[in-house]
Amino acid sequence: MRFKIILFILFTGLTLINFRGSAQTISTDNISKVKVDQLSDQQILAIWAKFEASGLSEDAAMKMLIDRGLDPTEADKFKKRLSEVQAGGKGKSDATVSIKKPELKVGRDTTPVVSPKPVIKPSKIYGSDFFSNPNLKFEPNLRLATPKGYVLGPDDEVVVLLNGLNETSVTAKISPDGNLKIPNAGLVYLNGYTIEQATNLIKQKMQKVYPALASGQTKLTVNLGSVRSIRVTVIGEAMQPGTYTLSSLSTLFNALYLSGGPAPGGSLRNIEVIRGNRVIKTVDFYTFLQRGVLEGNVSLQDQDVIRIPVYTKRVAIDGQVKRPGLYELKNAETLSDLITYTGGFSDLAYRDIAKVTQITNKERSVKDIPADLFDRFVLRNADSVYFGAVLSRFANRVVIEGAVYRPGTFELTPNTTLKSLIAKADGLRDDASLNQGYIKRISPNLDKLMIPFDLSKLLSGSNDIPLLREDSVMIFSVQDLKDESSITMGGFVRMPGNFTYRKGMTVGDAVAMAGGFTNDAASHRLEISRLVKNTSDVVSNQLLTIITVNLDSALSSSAGDLPLEPLDYLYVPRLVNYRTLGSVRIRGEVLFPGDYPVQRRDETGNEFIIRAGGITPVGSLANAKIYRNGTRVDIDLTGQDKRQVKSSMIFMAGDSVYIPRETPFVEVVGAVNNPQLLNYVSRSFKYYTNAAGGTKENARLKGAYVQYANGTNQPVKHFLFFRNYPTVTPGSKIVVPEKTFKLKLGVGEISAITSAIGALVTLIAILVK
Repeated sequence: MRFKIILFILFTGLTLINFRGSAQTISTDNISKVKVDQLSDQQILAIWAKFEASGLSEDAAMKMLIDRGLDPTEADKFKKRLSEVQAGGKGKSDATVSIKKPELKVGRDTTPVVSPKPVIKPSKIYGSDFFSNPNLKFEPNLRLATPKGYVLGPDDEVVVLLNGLNETSVTAKISPDGNLKIPNAGLVYLNGYTIEQATNLIKQKMQKVYPALASGQTKLTVNLGSVRSIRVTVIGEAMQPGTYTLSSLSTLFNALYLSGGPAPGGSLRNIEVIRGNRVIKTVDFYTFLQRGVLEGNVSLQDQDVIRIPVYTKRVAIDGQVKRPGLYELKNAETLSDLITYTGGFSDLAYRDIAKVTQITNKERSVKDIPADLFDRFVLRNADSVYFGAVLSRFANRVVIEGAVYRPGTFELTPNTTLKSLIAKADGLRDDASLNQGYIKRISPNLDKLMIPFDLSKLLSGSNDIPLLREDSVMIFSVQDLKDESSITMGGFVRMPGNFTYRKGMTVGDAVAMAGGFTNDAASHRLEISRLVKNTSDVVSNQLLTIITVNLDSALSSSAGDLPLEPLDYLYVPRLVNYRTLGSVRIRGEVLFPGDYPVQRRDETGNEFIIRAGGITPVGSLANAKIYRNGTRVDIDLTGQDKRQVKSSMIFMAGDSVYIPRETPFVEVVGAVNNPQLLNYVSRSFKYYTNAAGGTKENARLKGAYVQYANGTNQPVKHFLFFRNYPTVTPGSKIVVPEKTFKLKLGVGEISAITSAIGALVTLIAILVK
């Protein structure tokens, strides 16, 4: 056993060392379990060194990390940490150093500097989300009728239909040299011609074979079958510049969508379409975004070039406009044009002044632009415009509260007075106090004033007060100036509680309001506790007066007419003997088990057994188990214990009794060789332990005990070298416990453990270094 303990200590130490070594080793194989924030700079560089040794680029390394289970968010963090470490920035080392920055203290004479409100925020570029919307499919429509202005070229499939006197159809592609071969008519050169022009050329060629075309008896129709592919190049500040293969029906907007639109530095206002080394169209995408007009959506041709230049002027607008963000402006466009692009002002905008922040050669500057200059003020690149909100104050508001029919906010006109305001509020309520009211007012120097007035004089036509902006009028109610009194009804009534006191209320009224008496109420002893109204300044000993009233349940006696006073407390006690005492639970070997109510306060256990029909022939009264509140009570129901007084045999409500069966066996358990049930033949403790095969080597006879059938226990007693064994009765249980193990190490074992721990400490110190 001792050898096993030593091995366990060694195994635990080696496991800790192995865990420490594995925690410090991070490879690309277990990178999926690593949190980047928990890595040091050295670990970041070690992982990257393995990728460099494999010849992987940064993008390929990031892709490999994600493929091996690293979360994409953690991959972005790894890339950012790697850039910081390689650039010599602040990373995360193995040791954490806490540096406390010095605090700057500001004296009383320091003027606080408040930053101007219109500061450029990281706003969204207007129009950029049009090209990044995944739900938008900006693709050419290939199922529309052939446009008459469509220019034919090599690989276009042309369908020629003849209807009328002659019925035939020809489907052929234009050859690379621009010719369309028509059976029996020959070759027709169509490269560079529109569909309308090609129809005339084909008609002239086929009139020689089909003369009815000239007379109109045969009709000729030329349609486009399958369209050819064209190659268009997107250059400049595009999200994905390059060469794209498109349908010949594609337009400028189709190509822009495929390329992802302009990059953050690209222009949306000056997109150029270059054909044959010259600019054939300069497109302003704002025309489409603002009005939905496809004015510059030109059809593309093979080898066209789309150039997205760098923006020239971009300004930010924020605050109370409908669509804040970054907007690109042309050179001649004004602040008024910028407001139009944002969709106009919001509902709470203050429109008289625009706050414009500009960047000069050395610093920033702020300009206040009035509304009459909006259409003439030309913004500069990197300007920031801000529109604030209107003030949260009222120019012409007065408020009236209290005892009027329509309290609230009203308009302040030049002739508004206190009397006219009360008339606007539909007059005074019936409970209005005519003696007291006041006006809350803020003076021009911001002092808070209270102006009292007398309503009775005001209604008589005198002392009317002109009102000012933000005046608040308060009219008191008579009820507001009075303390509402109550009485309290408690005890054995149907609905006890507090009730509003009304003058003239009697005791009978209070009982009736409480729903009357309950069945067990002692109505003849209703007690009233009344406060003594003592106005003296001397501390009094008696504070309450007690009044006892004798009422009947019908409240017909004259005592119910006793008047009450405010704050009276009425209490109805319960009848002394009109209640149940509870019950006793009888179970086990009785004739009629059940729950029996307690009929007398001194009822004993034997009387309850008699009420339950007595003991069955197999029941054991001597082994009866009595419990009170879950705890066993030692009561002898046989009467053989002369030390037990009669009062101790009285049962209480909630007690429970269990009468077990008479058992002619003795059970022996614990540290014996053959635990078993034995027939009761002797009162000797040793007889039964020997009959169970004797005690084991690890048996502790000192702690053995006998558990009797009634729940009591009797241990083996010791005096010097002698043992006194308890008497065994039928139904008993003999329990022999085992000895508890105590670890005792000798000098050799302690020396071996000390040497092992010293070796572990030395090994850990070497690994740490």
